[in-house]
Amino acid sequence: MFKQLCLILIAAFIIPQGVSWKTWLNMWPDLEKIVACESNFNPKAVGDHGKSFGIFQIHLPAHKEVTKKQALDPYFSLAWAIEKYHNGEIGIWSCYHILIKKGEMPRFDL
Repeated sequence: MFKQLCLILIAAFIIPQGVSWKTWLNMWPDLEKIVACESNFNPKAVGDHGKSFGIFQIHLPAHKEVTKKQALDPYFSLAWAIEKYHNGEIGIWSCYHILIKKGEMPRFDL
């Protein structure tokens, strides 16, 4: 619970422009589920045979604009994920699809 609360407070300082507080608070439960599934809140997580990094498991071959250092930075990756979610790109995470199949997350129009 403490980690989750810290992420919410940190996010308050890194919410991208154009994303309101209300929007952020509505996003948080979904983003929290994705982080738990993707990395179990481990900022040093490495997956996909060394191609995905950080709490949101940013897949570097698919997101060439992101460096490994950025992906491993929880502040950067959270801001990046908020922007992706806000832009309707929640389907980039494999855990999103896994959570839908388990009935643990609502399906969004992709």
